[in-house]
Order: sequence, then structure tokens, then C-alpha cells
Amino acid sequence: MADKREFKLELASIEGATVFVGNLLQQYKCTDRDIVRAQLFTEETILYWAKAVPDNPTLHISLRKRFKTISLSLSYGGLPSNPLVLPDEEEAEAEFNFLSQNILIGLSNVSYAYENGHNVVVFTIKVPGINPVLFIFIALATAVASGLIINNFLPSISKGLSASLLTPLSNAFFGLLNAVVIPFLFMSVIASIFNMENLAQMKRVFRILFGWFTGITVIAAAISWLAGIIYFPLQNGAGGTGGSGAWSQIVAMFFDIIPSNIFQSFLSNNTLQIIFLAVITGIAMLTLKGRFPVVTNAINETNLILSTLMDAICSLMPWVIYICILDILLSKNTGSLVGAIGAIVIICACMLVLFLLCVLSVAFIEKKNPVTYLKTIGPVLLIALSTASSSATFAPHTMIAGNKQGIRDYLTNFSIPVGSLFSKPFLVPFLFILTLFLGSFYHVLFSPADLLSLALLCIILSVAVPPTQGMGTFLFTILFNRYGIPLEGLAMAATLFILFDYPVTSGDVLSINLSMLHTEHRLRKTEGAGQSLIDMEM
Repeated sequence: MADKREFKLELASIEGATVFVGNLLQQYKCTDRDIVRAQLFTEETILYWAKAVPDNPTLHISLRKRFKTISLSLSYGGLPSNPLVLPDEEEAEAEFNFLSQNILIGLSNVSYAYENGHNVVVFTIKVPGINPVLFIFIALATAVASGLIINNFLPSISKGLSASLLTPLSNAFFGLLNAVVIPFLFMSVIASIFNMENLAQMKRVFRILFGWFTGITVIAAAISWLAGIIYFPLQNGAGGTGGSGAWSQIVAMFFDIIPSNIFQSFLSNNTLQIIFLAVITGIAMLTLKGRFPVVTNAINETNLILSTLMDAICSLMPWVIYICILDILLSKNTGSLVGAIGAIVIICACMLVLFLLCVLSVAFIEKKNPVTYLKTIGPVLLIALSTASSSATFAPHTMIAGNKQGIRDYLTNFSIPVGSLFSKPFLVPFLFILTLFLGSFYHVLFSPADLLSLALLCIILSVAVPPTQGMGTFLFTILFNRYGIPLEGLAMAATLFILFDYPVTSGDVLSINLSMLHTEHRLRKTEGAGQSLIDMEM
């Protein structure tokens, strides 16, 4: 399906072109936000080209829908003129051109190409689909019903079905997801940094966003420490023996963020190194903004391709949820959990308190109804709760943050992948409380000083967990060695980790969204204050 119309490339055509674009997109039931962004794209492109081309050629506007993507393209025949690149000459209105260029680049999903003598700029929009909550609930209900039927009427095939079919299928999906998410992380971080206005804006985003990441994680550690003081027996001595080499492992982890081989970082899926490479690459491109249009176009196009591929993979999510839940019900891997009920209750209580504090921050800081907020972000949290993979939430999280929460693209595309690495506050209570529980189980007592060091260590270790399912059990090796807990306890720790990986991931995704939301609030407040000062001076 395609819709086309021609206009004269002049300022007088702006109103008619934007109205035409708005009417077209309304037919496709696009959101008001997408319509406004498309009209802004049209206006700024015409402004740029009308000034650059004096002879007023014919402007072609066309709209095409393919799969779940709408492409709005503007083109005209003539010499190359890229509105996404600053002009080389320094003229009186260069500041205006810089502003227009940054508006276009800030849209994030805009690309430019020079094809067969025509300048073509394309703005892509994702078509809103059916509410994913419906499919998720159907998958959950069907999985529970299937599990109950098989366990009660066909118990002989439960373990065989789980081991031979369900587990391999879920592993295959998460393997495919992990294969795509690594390059997606890399390109998304580069594109999001490059789409910022300048280094000053990037530093401001870094400072505010990581302030929230750190703040929520520290609050989680404080809640866990208080629960440990109340619930578990302590001793007055030094407590916690051996394992001094664990600290050297932590230090090595920080130094290991700097790769010695770029290709090995991708081959080994070292997410910390990949993010490090993406950040320094994005900063280098940001300092040279407008100098290398070919590289810029390649980055934006590759990011769009990977984003589309992620959407396609994540469209399978209801089926994956069905498989994961059914696999848990059929495996019946819950026998070793009976003796840990007390610890499970304490962990759940700590996570509940942290969850309530996070939701209350929406009411006090954003001045919004927490219930409305949870309804908005609910589909993303449900996916995380069902799959235990923050990577699986990238596509729906990005869509909801942009379309329903009003968070700008460059902040969303930067915060979600980076947050999946650095924002894991809900993992801290689990690591902390379970270490204390297994310590008491093996008669290892902790002193108040040990609790402080344990809380700090859990904060540090939470960063080391990759954003994929079930990848955090190795952390207990470091914790057990540090505090003299026998490694035989790893079996119980791993079993409990499999259980808690689901709510922990859901809570961590909530913290990422809250950090984005509060950062957007702070940025807009700062920008508003700056604009007020300018108005007063004028």
C-alpha cells in the first residue's frame, strides 16, 4: 500500500504537506505522538531543503506500510543535500540550521540517502498492534492449565517432555535472543549517544540516570541490611572467614571492562566490554558530529535493521512464555525449597518494600497516579516476570516509554540497554538474604561489619549479571568464598535463583523505567528553567 502527493519545495507548502501527512497517518490509527513527530519531520525537512534549493523543484511525499512499519519519505531531484548533516560554510543563520538538524536527528528513526539523483529522507513509524497483555494472559493461563492436566493425568511424560522438548526450545529462543541482543546493544548505545545534541547533554543524562540507578540500588541494600539485622543471628567477632581473594576477583572484573581484543568481546558476549566500546565509539562520533555522513547513515540503518529483527523475535514472546511456564510446572524442581521458606519470605518482603518505594516515587516526583503508571508499564513487567530476560523486554519497553510515557527517543534508546546492565536493585536483596540464610544453615555467623561489607559486595556483583535468563548463579561462588560458606550450598542457591530470576528481572525492569521517567522529568525541568532565564534576560 502506498500514498503519494507532490508539492512545490517552498516554505508555502509546509502547511499543506503537514496536513496531508497527518491525515494519512490518522487512517493508519497512529498515535498522536507519532503523528506530531511525523509532521515535525516534514516541516523541518522542507525548511532545510527550501533554503538550500532556490529553484523550487517538485517535492514528493509518499507513505508506505510494510509488515508492522510505516515509512514516510520525502524526496526531490537535484544535487545532494543531507538535512542530517551541518553545512560546511559558516553563515549568519548557521545556528538555525544546527537547531533544525538536531531536531531531525533527535527523532532517532530518520535516515537519508541519495538515490538516482534524488535526495530521499525517510521517517519510520511502528504500527500500533493489539494490546500484548491479552496474548500474555492467554499464554499464562494456557500454560498453567496444560501443566495441571499433564501432571495429574499424564505424569509419566512430565519430565521427559520438559527435558526433551520444552527446555531445548526455551534455550534455543534465548540463544537466538542473546545472539541478536549483543549487536543490538552495541548499535543502540552508539546511536543514542550520537543522537544527543552534544557532550554536555550526554554528561547531564549520564549524571542524572546513573544517580537514579545508584540511588535505587543503595536503597535496596539498606532494606536488605536492616532485614538481615532483624532476622538472622549475628556475632560480635570478625565473622566470615577466608576468601580474601574474592576482592581481587571484583577488582579484576572492573579492570576487565577494558577489552584487549575488540572481536573477542563480541565472541565471548562480554556485555560490559561491549557497552564500554559502544560508549567510547558514540562519544567519538558525537565530538565529530556531521563530519562522516556515510558512517552516520550506516549506524542509523543498522540500528533500524536490528531493531526490526528484535521486534520480529519478540513477537514470538507469548509462545515462549507458554513454554517457560509449562517447563517450570512439569520439572517440579521445588523439593529443595522447603527448608528455605523463611529466607524466601524475607526476600519477598524486602522486594515488596522496594517495589512500593519505587511506585510511590511516581506519585511524589512525577505527581501521577501509581495505579495508572502500573497499568501503562504492566505489559513490560509481565514479559519480564514470565521470561526472566530483560533483553526480551527491549522492544515493548521502548515502544511504551516513547508512545505512552513521553520519554524522548535518545534517552529511551540509551537507558534501556545500559540499564539492563547497571540497574539491578532487586537482585541485591536476593543475594544478600540468601547468603545470610546459607551461612546460618552451615553455622557461619556474620558480624554487623560483615553485613556492611556483604551489602557493598552485593551492589558490586549485581552489575556483573548479564541481561539473560539464569546467568547469575556464578555470583554465589564469590560470596561463598568470601564468607567461608561451603560450596555444597551452591545447589540450593542455584535452585532458588532459578525461582527468583523471574520476579527479580521484573523488578529490575521497573527500576530502569522509573530511572528513565525521573531523568526525563529532571531534564525537562532543567530545560524549562533555562528557557525561563533566557526569556527574563530578553
